[in-house]
Amino acid sequence: MPDGRLLEWLKHDLRDGEHSPSDETVLELIEDAKRLITLYLRRPEKLRPSAVARELNSLATHLNKAAKAAETLGNQGLLMIVSMSEANLDSDELDMRQHILYLQRMAVWSRKAAEVADQHSRSAQDHKGGNTPNQNLRELVALLLMAYQEILGIRPSHTINPATGLVERGASAFIKQALALYWADHTFEPRLIDETVRRSLLVRELEFFDPPPLPAS
Repeated sequence: MPDGRLLEWLKHDLRDGEHSPSDETVLELIEDAKRLITLYLRRPEKLRPSAVARELNSLATHLNKAAKAAETLGNQGLLMIVSMSEANLDSDELDMRQHILYLQRMAVWSRKAAEVADQHSRSAQDHKGGNTPNQNLRELVALLLMAYQEILGIRPSHTINPATGLVERGASAFIKQALALYWADHTFEPRLIDETVRRSLLVRELEFFDPPPLPAS
């Protein structure tokens, strides 16, 4: 069975470690990886932070244009809009200024949100472009790394085999094995997964803390 093959692969990969987790612990990691991947398979695709920043800036620009157009039209334009919507309003109740202020406020907050998204993009090294993963894959890899560390008690490492240019052992290799098994209808570029793991480790700076020793009685 596939889970059995992944179990044997993981046990073999961990054979030279400082400590060898029990079969129960390894199975717990496999089940958690299966749960996380299955969960993310059902999620709609999210925009990358750099794309969010770009779209928010575009929204701010168009909101400013809309505010200027509304200012030019004034109540004359608003009266025509209301008449087309068949809203039951008297002309005395019409005031385009409140709509102009709303559009202007939305433009300001969209621009501020774009700045935050751009900072997020840079912290995740997403602004460099190239063959980069979507946001769902980034989040999934980060969660799988945390599961690997917390369940196995092993801090993830990232060692590239110079002969192949790929990471063939450890957390990154496990994630590639799990994705191939539980997300079988999608082919992931191995180097893309390795790079996503590398960036996640740099950004999150995951650390494993051993519990402090108990005081002597």
